[in-house]
Amino acid sequence: MTATNITATNTPRVTVIDPRVPEKAKLRVAAYARVSSDSEDQVNSYIAQVDFYSKHIAGKEEWEMVDIYADEGISGLEARNRDEFNRMMADCREGKIDRVLCKSISRFARNTQEYIQFVRELLRLGISIHFEKENIDTGKMTSEQIAQIYGAFAQMESTSHSSNMRFSVRMRMENGLFVPPSVPYGYRLAGRDLEIVPEEAEVVRRIFSAYLSGQGKDDIAKELNLLGVDRGRNREKWYPSTVAYILTNISYTGNMIWQKSYATDTIPFQQVRNRGQKPRYFVEHSHPAIVSSEDFQRVQKLMSFRNGQFRGTVRQRRETLYSKRIYCGECGSLCRKKVTGGKTYWVCRRHDSDKADCPIPQIPELEITAAVLRLYHKLKLGLETVLRPVLTQLQELRERELRSNRKISDIDNEIARISEQNLVLVRLKSKGYVDSALYLSQMDEIEHKLRELRKLRRRLLETAGEDQQIQETERMLEYLTDSPEWLDEVTSDLFRELIERITIISPTRLKFRLLNGLELSESIERMIR
Repeated sequence: MTATNITATNTPRVTVIDPRVPEKAKLRVAAYARVSSDSEDQVNSYIAQVDFYSKHIAGKEEWEMVDIYADEGISGLEARNRDEFNRMMADCREGKIDRVLCKSISRFARNTQEYIQFVRELLRLGISIHFEKENIDTGKMTSEQIAQIYGAFAQMESTSHSSNMRFSVRMRMENGLFVPPSVPYGYRLAGRDLEIVPEEAEVVRRIFSAYLSGQGKDDIAKELNLLGVDRGRNREKWYPSTVAYILTNISYTGNMIWQKSYATDTIPFQQVRNRGQKPRYFVEHSHPAIVSSEDFQRVQKLMSFRNGQFRGTVRQRRETLYSKRIYCGECGSLCRKKVTGGKTYWVCRRHDSDKADCPIPQIPELEITAAVLRLYHKLKLGLETVLRPVLTQLQELRERELRSNRKISDIDNEIARISEQNLVLVRLKSKGYVDSALYLSQMDEIEHKLRELRKLRRRLLETAGEDQQIQETERMLEYLTDSPEWLDEVTSDLFRELIERITIISPTRLKFRLLNGLELSESIERMIR
């Protein structure tokens, strides 16, 4: 009884101690601002940026401002010219900063190499960068997306640089200080001036004289090649197009036209002919003349007259069924029609210009026609042995591709799952739960898996192109089933329904590419001439 009373009297007092809420670590944020303008309002703009970032960072409870780093009125082409930028990078390396804010990519850097270098370094240090203008946050991006930003930045830099170069060239043209990057045959560049190359100038005069005396461009080119005349700049042969270029180049009169072509403003930059879209600049007496202005004008009038005659005759001839359908199997050139002694031939353009350029000889049109008709009759009689098995194979391939769609679906699901892992990893890194070394290692592994999955997915999808072949094969079978048993002339239907192109692979053999992609060869049977 006594023991019981003692126990009741000595009952321990319990005081509840509330759990301590851990103090939430704030993100240490810095901002980098740079004013590169030379305007009088430069200081105000600089102050405005500093003021904006000070208020912006102070307005975030979870942020703690480290500093505002600002370079005023200094070129951003190289980082070594920016003291504040270098101070910011030093603080980042010392672990004082978690996040950097910047108005735009162009404010951060204007040199692609240094941009990539510093962004990669900050990522390795676990420091994210937010570019306000582009709304890009490197802390929330995959490696693949960051690589795309590198490419976008390089494109922006290239476009800007190209624009500056074009402006510089235009100003030199307007002031008469432009030096062409290449000089016409017959001249060489001596400092900033063009001077005549005597032996080449004689060739130029010979070409003008020959044309005015009645020779054509083809004949002039052949004559120069036979004589072994040096074309200069390690070029061996003369072509009619080369002769035409010389005959129409006003530079040989001692005058020049600048900006006859120009580069487009957007990537990919392309050089296009200036047909009035941009100003051109006519420069008189810019260098010594090789031919007189009078001779040059006489050549232009004669060329215009001859072209008019050509248009009135040859170019108005009706195209045949074989036009733009016969190719040379040796050099790939399109063959052209040639009529000799009342007979029609098809000949490789290069062989016709010079037999040494291509060994494939001209083939009589009658022999090509006979080969086409033999091919038709073989396909007509061999529907079940040629085209039907091809259709069956294509259909089986298509079925396998369709069955593999389930694989594509599985791959898509796996890509989505891994991408989710990637996002979780980025979030853990931003909260400081994953150190930089582990983060980079995991990111590399995830990116490798994604690349392999996407590669496999592309391979599976590539077979989807078989549909068109199946349709073309079915159409060919339908045409041959309904077409005449015997055909004695080539019709437009043969090319519309069966044959895509003809290739002369030797003097005795042709290759036919059918519309479904199938290639068949046919011998050329020599006819009695």
